[in-house]
Amino acid sequence: MPDLCIYLFGAPRVVLQGRNVAIDRRKALALLAYLALTNQPQRREGLITLLWPELDQDHARAALRSTLPVLTKLAPIEWLRVDRSTLAIQPEAVWIDVHEVNELLARVQAHTKPYDQPCADCLHLLQRVVSLYSSPFMAGFTLSACAEFELWQTAQQESLQRDIISALRRLALARGDRTANWSETAIGYAQRWLELEPLDEEAHRALMRLYAANGLRAEALRQYQKCVALIDSELATPPELATTQLAEQIKSGALVSAQSQQSHPPKFADILPPLPSLLIGREAALTDLRARLGVGGPRRSMTVVQGWPGVGKSTTIAILARDPDLATLFPDGVLWASLGEQPDLLSILTVWAETLGIPSYGQQRTVDEITRQLIATLRARRTLLIVDDIWQAEHMRYLNVGGQHCSIVVTTRLNEVAHQLAPGSRDIYRLGVLSEAAGIELLELLAPDAVAAHPAEAHQLVCDIEGLPLAIQVAGRLLNNEIRLGWGIDDLLSELQDGSRLLEESLPTNMLELRRETTPTIAALLKRSTDALDQTTLEQFVCLGLFAPKPATFDLAAMAAAWGIADPRPSARVLVNRGLLEPIGGGRFQMHALLVLHARTLLGAAP
Repeated sequence: MPDLCIYLFGAPRVVLQGRNVAIDRRKALALLAYLALTNQPQRREGLITLLWPELDQDHARAALRSTLPVLTKLAPIEWLRVDRSTLAIQPEAVWIDVHEVNELLARVQAHTKPYDQPCADCLHLLQRVVSLYSSPFMAGFTLSACAEFELWQTAQQESLQRDIISALRRLALARGDRTANWSETAIGYAQRWLELEPLDEEAHRALMRLYAANGLRAEALRQYQKCVALIDSELATPPELATTQLAEQIKSGALVSAQSQQSHPPKFADILPPLPSLLIGREAALTDLRARLGVGGPRRSMTVVQGWPGVGKSTTIAILARDPDLATLFPDGVLWASLGEQPDLLSILTVWAETLGIPSYGQQRTVDEITRQLIATLRARRTLLIVDDIWQAEHMRYLNVGGQHCSIVVTTRLNEVAHQLAPGSRDIYRLGVLSEAAGIELLELLAPDAVAAHPAEAHQLVCDIEGLPLAIQVAGRLLNNEIRLGWGIDDLLSELQDGSRLLEESLPTNMLELRRETTPTIAALLKRSTDALDQTTLEQFVCLGLFAPKPATFDLAAMAAAWGIADPRPSARVLVNRGLLEPIGGGRFQMHALLVLHARTLLGAAP
């Protein structure tokens, strides 16, 4: 190791031959950190803009010249290359902890071992990585009046922390032939992972499994209770289904040893869609789709699921993504994304790359670069790719990154897009509306008293809204919420029929787009569901539709910011009870695309 060392994890510091070297000028320390991390010559013009934005060119150049001696005199060696136009650190003369971490991660990435089965060499490298990470990048260091530098510092901090979290995750989830005390050692890594991401339920589950594997059943259940309390306190939602199921397994004694931990191995990589709260009447569709993916039949490389908005495409593939038989056929996991009309392809691909452990080394990458990296990584792997809600076929040019052993399932509402994407007509799967029996079953789950008291009217209601699952859910929650106020299914049927006729006879201008996406009866149902809201809650619903991302999911913090209130939970509960918002676990809620469209029609109708 060179005599001069630069440490940037934690408070930045310089060590020469084992002794700390004091740097009493903050701009000099900032300049040192920037040159160290960029690891390439930097032009003086860019540096003075970064560090002295408040000065004119002449004074900024003078400030840089006066700062340079503070650095050049740090060590009696030529470690800083300075000329009239650029500055650069000579890498062979200096050891830098961030560079060491990046080099170690690159060596791990060069191996093609499965994510959760790193070899002994990779384990050693990953342990070295996390040992170097004492605190976040440049923790506690600030530079007032230098907004561009602070943005750069924050970006590096977040990127490096993601790399460290990935390393801790791999260590905590590592399985296979290990030393006798490996699962005990892994507890520490899971605890550090959880410290960095306290709301990540996967980290809670990993720690619960490790406690159970080491015979610490009570500690595993205490960890579950901590998770439940934290998620409820911070996110006002219950824990994810997988977390609750794991707790039940531990209570029953199913996870009591390291061997039992290995019997439920984590995937190489998983990005899963939100788990739907209800799924009725899709057994045949799931069987057909599983067969297309190789369960009991030949595997297709691509399947395009096409159907109406609100018919349940996203819900169906969310269940498909968690199918245990498909988990066996695609042991390297699931990569999911939802697009919409204007997708952020760079963000989607970046998340995929990070999940697969493709390091960024703090560099900004393009869509084409990440696509090439994903193709190289997935070439020999068995991964299921799921891309939901495609509006433009050309977007798949960047997302179809699977190799010959992978399959991809895409969904679209647009028939022409389905034909552009599918290799052949047989690769298109049409997802229809629910049967009458399945529609009644779903309505009965949501409003059992109303259906029991008025079975004939319930059948009529399902027929009127044409078996569309989203519409049945809205109607069911609406009935269940208002039945105690004296409303009944007759009242709702009458209003829907009148509203449907009104929409057909004289369609309001603001509802033209909604009518094109659905039927008059369903448009009337959505209008009925929001007419019952008080003015404040109605405005909050419209606000969510106006600012909805894609996919349209929100956490409580986003709702609080959008609504300008401290506690959004009461309003969120009202919208959930009306069927206008659905909790999806992990403290998040989602709004269906038709409801987003309805919210925007209400905005157009507002004075």
